[in-house]
Amino acid sequence: MRKHNFSPGPATLPQEVFQQAADALVDFNHSGLSIAEISHRAPEFVQVIEEATSLVRELYQLPDYFEVLWLPGGASTQLAVAPMNLLGLNDSMAIVDTGFWALRSIDAARELAQVHVLESASATHYDRIPKAWNLPADAKYLHVVSNETIEGIQYHEYPQVDIPLVADMTSDFLSKPLDVDRFGIIFASAQKNFGIAGITCVLVNTKVLPVNSDRKVPTIWDYQTHIQNQSLYYTVPTYPVYVALLMLRWIKAQGGLREMQNQSVAKSSLLYDEIDRNPLFEGIAVKEDRSVLNACFRAISPEVESQFLEYCSQNDVVGIKGFPTVGGFRASMYNGMAMESVQHLVQLMKNFKPSL
Repeated sequence: MRKHNFSPGPATLPQEVFQQAADALVDFNHSGLSIAEISHRAPEFVQVIEEATSLVRELYQLPDYFEVLWLPGGASTQLAVAPMNLLGLNDSMAIVDTGFWALRSIDAARELAQVHVLESASATHYDRIPKAWNLPADAKYLHVVSNETIEGIQYHEYPQVDIPLVADMTSDFLSKPLDVDRFGIIFASAQKNFGIAGITCVLVNTKVLPVNSDRKVPTIWDYQTHIQNQSLYYTVPTYPVYVALLMLRWIKAQGGLREMQNQSVAKSSLLYDEIDRNPLFEGIAVKEDRSVLNACFRAISPEVESQFLEYCSQNDVVGIKGFPTVGGFRASMYNGMAMESVQHLVQLMKNFKPSL
């Protein structure tokens, strides 16, 4: 029996995508070769990456001046690559401290430029997104972590600013429609909503790339390098790109990003309703900033928490334990999570009778 996997990443994918990916790992399109052994420059793989790019463009309705890049290295690499490409040696960027991944972004950017931390939610243990702050006049862009997976908070409305947004969307990429013109760079690694670990999708608004900069960007980290080479400057991990393609096809077949958003709202609403109703549990994030993808909650005592974790394990629910700095539980409900799994978890919460 397949388990209900609420892991924050690598995350569950639809069973049909796993099956298609498994088949291609053995024999890709009846070629007698595995997708993992086909050259990244072979016509068969070029078709794969071009279709994946085309689907990202279609789903987000990207204008022509946006480029879609497929890069190894994970989203954490982009925390440094984005400021490297957008900022001169004396430029600055701004960020709101919303939690773990915002802090990672601050540390990475500070190695390259001045960073204005506009506000922090640390005083309330990152249970909300700070919204009362002033933007410095010299900031070239505002970095946002669209969804903080560890603390379970999410931007449901992005800040209205007159500079580009650079967004780490690793955990909510392809989960809702976007007004992409507000963004300079969007990046997301693929182990949550649209594939398996090993590839990062980067959307580059070429209008924000500096024409002349006093910063010498190494060739390997220069967005222009990968734009000019159509993401084939070096060996792209072919299998993760192929699995991303399968997920993109699946997302389109389900109805696109609006339907992904509808499903996310429906799944998270079902779970949050039970969290708020059940006296054994309580939510961690303030309601208006709750993530629809990572529901973080806790039990009324450590004893109840350990008993519920064991109860979940006995009933085929895995990956629900919260991050060590937050504790409690975290139920991640990305695009590939079926409503039936959320219904199963909610029913377990209803049936659970701890020994108090």
